[in-house]
Amino acid sequence: MADFTALFIFAAIYSKKRTKNNGMLRAIFLLTLCFFLSNIAVAAQADTLVVVHGYVYDRIDMTPLADVNVYETTTRHGASTDENGHFSLRLPSRDLQLRITHIGYTSRILTIKEVTNSSRLTILLERSEMQLDEVTVTSRRTDELTTPQMGTLRVSGEDIKRIPTVFGEADVIKALQTQPGVSAGTEGLAGMYVRGGNEDENLYMLDGIPLYKISHLGGLFSAFNVEAVRDVTFYKSSFPARYGGRLSSVLDVRTKDGDMYRYHGSATLGLTSGNLNFSGPIVKDRTSFAASVRRSWLEALSAPGLAIMNKQQESEGKKTYGQYSFTDVNLKVNHRFNSSSSAYVNFYYGNDYFKIGERKFMDNEMYFVDENITRMNWGNMLVSAGWQYRFSDKLSMSVTPSFTHYSSLLRKNIFESENAKDDVDYEERTTNKTTENGINDLNVGVHFDYRLSDRQHLNFGAVYSHHSFLPEMNRIQTSGIDGIVQDNSNNGEQIKANETAFYAEYDRTLSSVFRINAGLRLSMFGVDGVTYRTLEPRLSIRAALSERLSLKASYSRMNQFVQQISDSYISLPTDFWMPVNSKFKPLESDQLSAGMYYELPAGYLFTAEAFYKRMRNLLEYKEGYTFMPASVSWDDKLTSGSGRAYGAEWSVQKTNGKLTGMFSYGLMWSDRQFAEINLGKRFPSKYDNRHKINITANYKFNPKFELNGGWTYVTGNRLTLALEDYMDFTVNGFDQSLAPTNPFQEDWVRYYETRNNVRLPAYHRLDLGLNIYLTLKKGRTGIWNISVWNVYNRLNPIVIRTTSMYSDTYQKKIDPKFQTIGLFPIIPSISYTYKF
Repeated sequence: MADFTALFIFAAIYSKKRTKNNGMLRAIFLLTLCFFLSNIAVAAQADTLVVVHGYVYDRIDMTPLADVNVYETTTRHGASTDENGHFSLRLPSRDLQLRITHIGYTSRILTIKEVTNSSRLTILLERSEMQLDEVTVTSRRTDELTTPQMGTLRVSGEDIKRIPTVFGEADVIKALQTQPGVSAGTEGLAGMYVRGGNEDENLYMLDGIPLYKISHLGGLFSAFNVEAVRDVTFYKSSFPARYGGRLSSVLDVRTKDGDMYRYHGSATLGLTSGNLNFSGPIVKDRTSFAASVRRSWLEALSAPGLAIMNKQQESEGKKTYGQYSFTDVNLKVNHRFNSSSSAYVNFYYGNDYFKIGERKFMDNEMYFVDENITRMNWGNMLVSAGWQYRFSDKLSMSVTPSFTHYSSLLRKNIFESENAKDDVDYEERTTNKTTENGINDLNVGVHFDYRLSDRQHLNFGAVYSHHSFLPEMNRIQTSGIDGIVQDNSNNGEQIKANETAFYAEYDRTLSSVFRINAGLRLSMFGVDGVTYRTLEPRLSIRAALSERLSLKASYSRMNQFVQQISDSYISLPTDFWMPVNSKFKPLESDQLSAGMYYELPAGYLFTAEAFYKRMRNLLEYKEGYTFMPASVSWDDKLTSGSGRAYGAEWSVQKTNGKLTGMFSYGLMWSDRQFAEINLGKRFPSKYDNRHKINITANYKFNPKFELNGGWTYVTGNRLTLALEDYMDFTVNGFDQSLAPTNPFQEDWVRYYETRNNVRLPAYHRLDLGLNIYLTLKKGRTGIWNISVWNVYNRLNPIVIRTTSMYSDTYQKKIDPKFQTIGLFPIIPSISYTYKF
C-alpha cells in the first residue's frame, strides 16, 4: 500500500510542476513507474509460485536415478536429481511442461496441469536401448548449455561398451582417453594424463570413495568392471568444491543399484576374461542386491603353450614359469526405510597375481639347479556404507563412512644348488627378497544438499581421512653353504597422517543469462609433526547468450598431499605412494579456463575450450639418484619444481539419430622446471603431446545391428636419448680416474643435451566394432561383440633402443644406431553376453 501511495504522490507532483526540468522529471517518473510495476508483477508472481518436487526412477527396476536434468521449457528453470532421484523446482502455478533427460535413457516431455504446492511427481524413464526403431527422440543438451561447469563429461556404462578397445575388454579409462586434453601415455595401457598432469594427479573414486591403484596387467585394463558401472562423471577443469586431493582430474564412477522388483543378470565370455552379474530383491520394494564378478583366464589360455615349450626345453635343462590373473568383485546392498530415508553397503575387491621365472637344471654328470622366480601381488579392497536422509523437499543429508586398503607385494626367490642332495659335496644357496608398500585409509564424510529454490542450490559438508602409509618395506634373507641365515631388513616405518576438509558450493541463477557456481574448500593435512592448511577457491560463470549459445569461464585451485614416486613410462605396482612431509610442501595447481558451447541444428553440439594450468611443488628424482647409496633416504633422492600446461580443445558431437559420434581436436603444450634437473632449464614433459585428434562414430542400422569405430592421432611422447657418445678422454688430457677409457666394455660417456630431447613418431590407430543383438526366448537377450583393434596393423613406437657399431675397419669411429620398438599389432577379439 505504501508503494502505491508514494506512486500517486509522485504523479500528482509531476502533473502540477511544468518546469524546464520537465523532461528529466518525466524520465524519472517513467523509471519509477517501471520499477513499481515490476515489483507488483514480481509480487504477484511470487504469490502464485509453488514447489514442484518428485522422484525419477528407472522404469524396469525402480532404481533412483541421480543427475537427471529436469527442465521447465517456458520459464527455463531446471534442476538435477540427487542420489535418491529427488528434484525440487519452484514454478508458477499454471500449466507446465517438463523436459526430463538423462544419459542412457529416453528423454520425456511431461505436461502438468493444475499445479499445487502438494504436487509430488513420480517419473519413470526407459533405457534408451529399449526404444523401437521407428521412434526418434530429440532433446536439447541442457547440461552443457545451462550449467556453469566446463571440462565435464558424463557417460553411462552402456555407452562405454560401444567403444572398441584392445582384446574387446570395455574399459572406463580407455573411453576417457578419446577425450581432448587426455593423453593415454604408453600404447594400450589404461593410463590417463590430463592437461599436462601426471598419472598420480587423477582422483579415482568408486561411489565417492578414493582408490589408489586402478589398473590390471600393468595398466592394460582398468579395475572398473563396466558391467557393474551405472555411469561415470569426469572433471578436468572447473572442479566442484566437494572434490579435492588431486591436481589434474576427478573421475567418479557410480555402480548400479540392485533391482527392487525382479531378478535378472548377465554373463559375458570374452577373449581375456569372463563376467557374471546378478541383481534382484532381498525384500521386495525394500531391499535389493547387485553382485558382479570379473575373472581373467589368461593363465588357462597360456598354460598349454607353456607346457609345450617346457617339454621342448626339458632336454636342454630349462623350465619357464609364467602365470597372470586378475579378479574384480563388486557387491552392493540397498535398503529403503521410507521415501525420506535409505541406506547402502558397498564392497569392492580387486587383485592381480603375476609370476614369472626360469629354472635351469642338470642331472647326468653334474647335478645343479639354478632357479629364479619373481611373484607379484597387488590390489584394492573397499568397504563403504551410506545413509541418505531427506529432512524436507529442500534439505537432504548423506553420511558415508568407508575403509580402503591398497597393497603391493613383490617377492623374488633365488635357489642354487650343486651336486646331488645326498652327496657330501652338496651345496645350497638361497636368496629371498621381499618388497612391500601399501596404504590404509579410514574415511568418513558428511554432506548436505540444500535447494533454497530452483535458482539457488547449496552443497556443503566435511570429510575426514586417517591415512596409514607403508612407503617401502625391504627384506633380504640369504643362506649359504654353512646354513646360516642372514636377514637384512628394512621394515619400512609406517607414516600416519590425518586429512580434514570442509567445503561449501553455491550455485545461483542470477538471470536468464548469467549463472554462477562458487565454491571454497579448506583442507588440512597433518603429517611428520607439520600441519599444512590450504584454501582452494573455485568459480565458474555461464552466460547464456541464447537458448543455443553459452559462454563459460572458470578458475580452480587444487592441492595434493600424496604423490606416487615413479621414473618409468609405465605405472607399476612397485611405484610407492608417499605423503608430503616437513621437507616438501603440498602440490598445488591453478587452472584458468574459458569456453564456448553452441547447439547446432539436428542435434550437433560444438564446444571450444582454452586453458592455462600452473603447477607447483612437483616432485621428481634427482639426476643420478640410482648411484646414491642404499642408506640415502627416499626424500634425499627427490627434488621439487614446477610445471605448466596450456592449450585449446575443440569438439563437435552428434547425439541423436542413427549416426552418432564425436570429432575432437586438442592443441597442448606441457613443460617442467627443476633447479636440480637439466641445469635448471625448462624442459618438455614426457607426455607433451602437441596435437591430438579423435573421431568416434556409432551407426545403428536397426535394433539388431550396430557398428562403431574410432580413429585417433596423437603427437608422439618424449624421451631422453643420448645422441652423442665420447671415449678416450685420457688422450685428450682428462685424468683417467675421472672418465672411462675402454670402449670395448661400453663404458664411454653418453652426452644428453637436455631432458626429454627426442619426440617419438606420431601415434595413430583405427578400431572397429560390431554389436549384434539377438532376441531370445522369455524376454532374454544375446549380444555378440566383434571388434578389431589397430585395423591397419601399425606398430606404433613406444620406445627407442640404442646400439653402437664401429663404422670403419680400424675401430676408431663409433656410430650410434637407433631402432623404434612397437608393442601391439592388429588384435581381433570376440565376446558374447547373455542377459537374463
